[in-house]
Amino acid sequence: MSPPAFSQQRSASGDLPCRSLGAGGFTLLELLSVIAVIGILAALIFPGVRAARVSAHKARTKVQFSQWSAAIEGFRSEYGYYPAFDPSALVNGGSSPAMTGDHPFHDILAGRKRDGTPLPASGAAAAQNRKRIGFHSFSEADLTNANSPAPNLLRDAFDNTAIAVLVDKDLDGVIRIGSDYSALPAVNGLTPTATDFPATGVRAGVIFYAPAPGADAANPDFIFSWK
Repeated sequence: MSPPAFSQQRSASGDLPCRSLGAGGFTLLELLSVIAVIGILAALIFPGVRAARVSAHKARTKVQFSQWSAAIEGFRSEYGYYPAFDPSALVNGGSSPAMTGDHPFHDILAGRKRDGTPLPASGAAAAQNRKRIGFHSFSEADLTNANSPAPNLLRDAFDNTAIAVLVDKDLDGVIRIGSDYSALPAVNGLTPTATDFPATGVRAGVIFYAPAPGADAANPDFIFSWK
């Protein structure tokens, strides 16, 4: 019986010969097709990633607002009234860029300066938070970088420092323009419309709002603590 046919294909040394490879690589048409497919995938994926990141930052900002609101409510529970921050009704209103300087919102709620030192006995923050209670612990991540154009200020998840804070001054359960404030404070030159802040007010003890990314006069979009 003759041996199988494949044995006749062995080389003189007894080893199977290597397979001859043809010229490999992509043709120009194939390369362009691959690049086009990658471009289409990138166009589909990247906007989704950006949208997810924006959504995550909005959620984080709302968590910040919720935590700050809880701290302010804790102050009211302790002292029987809401703290009076800067008359501008802005979180960073009346604040010094120096860590040792005054920051009404931070100092009243933290019970100390941004650098960790005690509140001066003669200061406005100590006059309100007489017991120097720490109602909220602000971290370094809550503050803008010391080298930024607006250093050492409280920021939201988008690095925005223009944040409004309103409290129910007359303690009737509703924040209204007219009874609690003369006008809504502007953030980056924008104020909420009557659709978002009706004339009847917002039923809450504390509210915050800040401009959303890309907001302008033509598109006055906000991040609200109550919506």
